[in-house]
Amino acid sequence: MTKTLFLVSLAVMAVTLQAQTPTSPGMTPSTTQTGSNFPATTPDSSQALKVQPASLTAELTKSIDSKKAKVGDPVNAKTTTEAKLPNGTDLPKGTKLVGNVVDVKAKTKEDKNSHLVLALNRAVLKDGQEVPIRAAVTSVTAPAENASNGMAAMPSAGGGSMSAPSGGGASPGGGSTSATAPTPSAPAMSTNTGSQAQSTPGQMLKSTQDRVAVGNKPNVILSAPTTPDSAGVLDGNGDNISLASGTKLTLNVIPAQPGT
Repeated sequence: MTKTLFLVSLAVMAVTLQAQTPTSPGMTPSTTQTGSNFPATTPDSSQALKVQPASLTAELTKSIDSKKAKVGDPVNAKTTTEAKLPNGTDLPKGTKLVGNVVDVKAKTKEDKNSHLVLALNRAVLKDGQEVPIRAAVTSVTAPAENASNGMAAMPSAGGGSMSAPSGGGASPGGGSTSATAPTPSAPAMSTNTGSQAQSTPGQMLKSTQDRVAVGNKPNVILSAPTTPDSAGVLDGNGDNISLASGTKLTLNVIPAQPGT
């Protein structure tokens, strides 16, 4: 039974990553209009593949730092667009998204890299009702004013990251994905003409094999969740991962299946 649930969860995550992603935090997202071509591994996963996720944008309401975070620490965000889940549940703008740190590793003298795995597994409606969800993070954009040192902003016009391919790339040792499909736009952040650096939206995950740069922190790489209880995986190259309150996320969300 555990193996079946795991396969179903991975199938669901594959679907969520292929869902249509909102082009702007100011637009109302719709559920995905594209299906999945992933093979069905079990009858249960075949049903899961038919679920069409809701796409939405959100922002962190509490900072997370791999140097200080511990497994189990809360992860808090709120939606910045409204969405409707496949089961008909409405998630209004301002809905709280709650989860926790699943795994974390800080930078050390011996290993300069850091690692952070996040979960978002509950939506808390304004009336206090809690809705179990599964979420997949498809892009991350840090506030531009928090980009410093090795995490400085990249050029704004279609530039790739130092550590990750743009759009459909391949993870080390992993299969390649289509490089010809256009890359959807991540949520754009406001920019100032003064001393503040221009904000660069995070690149979009388009498959389970992708590894893409976090906006304004090109040395932090986002990859797809690999376990049923995670929403996103972040790896820092040469520094700790620090996500300030206000960090913007794009997410694909489905209702959690009973018993998972």
